Amino acid sequence: MLKNLYSIRKIIKFLTIIAIATFIFLPIDVSATQLHASSEGVITHQMGHLFFLFSMAALIFTVTGKGLNKQKGWRLIQYSAFFFILWNLDAIAAHFLDNQILAAKIENISLTRIKVVTHNDSSIIGWLYYFLKLDHFLCVPAMFFLYKGLSRLVNDQRLAMTKKDTP
Repeated sequence: MLKNLYSIRKIIKFLTIIAIATFIFLPIDVSATQLHASSEGVITHQMGHLFFLFSMAALIFTVTGKGLNKQKGWRLIQYSAFFFILWNLDAIAAHFLDNQILAAKIENISLTRIKVVTHNDSSIIGWLYYFLKLDHFLCVPAMFFLYKGLSRLVNDQRLAMTKKDTP
């Protein structure tokens, strides 16, 4: 029985490694910004970015207004909200260029090379669009600060609960 369980674990481990390797070495085409087929899709998507942007601004002002930013966890969440605001501005601009005015698009040349194609062969729009597509440099820090801020708040709460329970 124990030998069969060990064999099953080995098979599952092997299949997991094969699946991960497949996803790493044979990726499908993905884009950092979402493309939409029709105008109502991109307009709704842009409205979602605007709503998220204003929500993050409201969060920053609420945290500051209530004096919560004196706690490190809430300060980290404010930093997260700031990076999410920048990310939303970036995504709105990228969507505007590639979906709304069709000024730029990306062509895959190979696995490691892309070409930014602009409507009027404008190098300024090409470089701007290229840098806008690097939006993960804004989104990843936002998620990191959010994680660290929430973790800090949870740890502070646990510490407060243990102090409360200690006579």
